[in-house]
Amino acid sequence: MSRVLEDYEKLKGRGKDLRLLSSVSMLLEWDQETFMPKDGIDFRSSQVELITSLLHKEKTSPEYKNALEKLIDLESGEVKPDALDGRKKASLREFRSDFLKETKLPNAFVKRLAKATSQGVNAWQHAKKDNNFEAFLPHLKEIVALHKEKADHLGYDAHPYDALLDLYEPGMTSKKLNSLFGELKPFLTSLTKKLSQKREKTAFLSANYPLDEQQKFNHFLLEKMGVDLNRARLDFSAHPFCTGFNPHDVRFTTFTSTTSFFNSIFAVLHEGGHALYELGLPYEDLGTPLADACSLGVHESQSRWWECFIGQGRPLWEFAFPYLKKTFPKQLEGVTLDHFVNAINHVEPSLIRIYADEVTYILHIIIRYEIEKEFITGSIDLADLPRIWNEKMEESLGIVPNTDADGCLQDIHWAFGLIGYFPTYALGNLYSGQIFKTFTQTFPDYATSIAGGDLAFIQKFLHEKIHRHGREFHSLELIENATGSPLSPKPYMDYLKSKY
Repeated sequence: MSRVLEDYEKLKGRGKDLRLLSSVSMLLEWDQETFMPKDGIDFRSSQVELITSLLHKEKTSPEYKNALEKLIDLESGEVKPDALDGRKKASLREFRSDFLKETKLPNAFVKRLAKATSQGVNAWQHAKKDNNFEAFLPHLKEIVALHKEKADHLGYDAHPYDALLDLYEPGMTSKKLNSLFGELKPFLTSLTKKLSQKREKTAFLSANYPLDEQQKFNHFLLEKMGVDLNRARLDFSAHPFCTGFNPHDVRFTTFTSTTSFFNSIFAVLHEGGHALYELGLPYEDLGTPLADACSLGVHESQSRWWECFIGQGRPLWEFAFPYLKKTFPKQLEGVTLDHFVNAINHVEPSLIRIYADEVTYILHIIIRYEIEKEFITGSIDLADLPRIWNEKMEESLGIVPNTDADGCLQDIHWAFGLIGYFPTYALGNLYSGQIFKTFTQTFPDYATSIAGGDLAFIQKFLHEKIHRHGREFHSLELIENATGSPLSPKPYMDYLKSKY
């Protein structure tokens, strides 16, 4: 082995140690959302604060910097040795990018932010349950203030929000989003008005479905998707999420009750799509950015693909609906396949983002994006958030929540400190729309295969186009490579017009 490759393997070893440490933090957060007793929050916050501080120190240590500098010029980004192949050079590019971002954040700041968000999540859970925005407000103020500081530490050119957005979708800017959303918002608002109507009789959607049987059906779907339940597990939490510790250990959750089974089904398909991406990342590159997902927007493209493009399509239910009826014969008595497919594709403005139909979903994201930008510029008083939220809901969707629990408290993201994250949900829909167009051109008989119960070819297609690359390419480059065209909202808009 050459000296250059030895240096790369040493850097990879350091990266694997960092991954091990970060997975401990992720495990603590997963446990907090699933099994931790509620009174354990103070000690858990201290645990998360400590692990996050240790991880940041390791990521910015002189030893780690020296290991990087043997292979890449940190100032110019020039890879020093020519002996490395293209993937390893891309890996070094991402190693450098991560290092530069980490070194801009003081360790004391990282500790404060970790503790504030750990406590913020706990406060949000109680505030949402009690419909008490005032109880969450002090935590939100602290978290937003810390993110203003974070944007200043990271630096930006045009808008402070761009510094936070870049953490989740590298290279994306508010200017680009303004252009995309400026085209999407009037289109989606107009389409919603044309399609929106009161739901027909669908008592089966809110019938009583025993939780044990729900989980059996959810596992049936996951296995058909190709989720390896020897390397992944499904649990319950207040807000569905997916966490990949490594490609051999992925945890994801759903939220359900006996009367919200169909919300759970689509949450499982959604998080199962995330899980497949994590499971499909190259384990042999663990310790390098090549074993990480490309971006949060690309990650969301995988979840929305399975939830909407496949999960709400008729072909899937041609084979799955008979099994569903066999599992729940009383609840689905007299329900036809046509009735079922129409019900799960019903378009009507609703309050809760994660349960929104395909047509209105991105409007929910645009509302959050507009509010987040005002968070960071300080142009709104956070105490006015419930009013501002309700005004934007009425403007875009024509409805107003009766409670803050169904309004500005519905999402966990701001409590978690994920400011800048929401736009990736909209981008994920656009990415998946463009990928789906390529998929239908590649497999013109895809509907027949899916209706016959074959989903394996879908996973193979996504693995080839998306999963196996890790962070070798930035998201816009990855999508263009996968589809042969630069990103455009047109394929997604055409998909909605064609379907509805």
